[in-house]
Amino acid sequence: SNGSQSECEQLYYCAWCESSSSGDAFVENERTGSRNFIVNSSGEEGTRGWSPIIVRGYRSQMWQVENTEVRVDPHTQTHFVSSYSWASMMQTVPLHEYVRDPSSLQIEVSSKFMGRTDCPSVFRMEAVVTNSNGRIVHRVGTSELTAPAGFWEKASLTIDPVNDAHEVTMIVYGKDANFWAGNFGSKVCHCSVRVLCEEGEIGNILRENNEQVRKRWKPEALITLVVVIFFAWLLSD
Repeated sequence: SNGSQSECEQLYYCAWCESSSSGDAFVENERTGSRNFIVNSSGEEGTRGWSPIIVRGYRSQMWQVENTEVRVDPHTQTHFVSSYSWASMMQTVPLHEYVRDPSSLQIEVSSKFMGRTDCPSVFRMEAVVTNSNGRIVHRVGTSELTAPAGFWEKASLTIDPVNDAHEVTMIVYGKDANFWAGNFGSKVCHCSVRVLCEEGEIGNILRENNEQVRKRWKPEALITLVVVIFFAWLLSD
């Protein structure tokens, strides 16, 4: 089980995994579904794609980025890190641009988090589903979790189909428990938003193939191409 409280299991689960401070490969039994729709999931591009939370004019402390010493996998080299007060950041995924019917699908929002061995820290994660008008239609989150010291653990929220689902926003919070100056709070990486489905269903769910064709062959672009070819033919005579 995860966290210090048994009720944590009702909100998220820890995938079967192994991790060690020596940097061994992370082994995980991942559920089948789409690719990750989150941009810059582990800070490999700084904080691009992420925004701090602003409430009543107050701007929350932003997560920072640092190099990873305890490797979560052989490829990830950076992660986000929090400080002595609550750091938070959010990213909105326009599900309607990626899947045909967001309201009919199960959504998984997940991340990997950990703490330092010399300073205890806490972590929290939320998922907010909104409709096409930006109104919240579903919201769920983990409790405040104690970040494991020296190894990565997975937090995951599974959202059953929600009527009028249009977009989903992922929010992560973290801080240290000792109020130390500097970036000694919980760490997070592999932030992810996916839709879950059987392996053979993914082609029917995603809009990507159709959208790629549409972007390559927009009607106006085709008309322009025909006009260019026509005038090139006239000039060649």
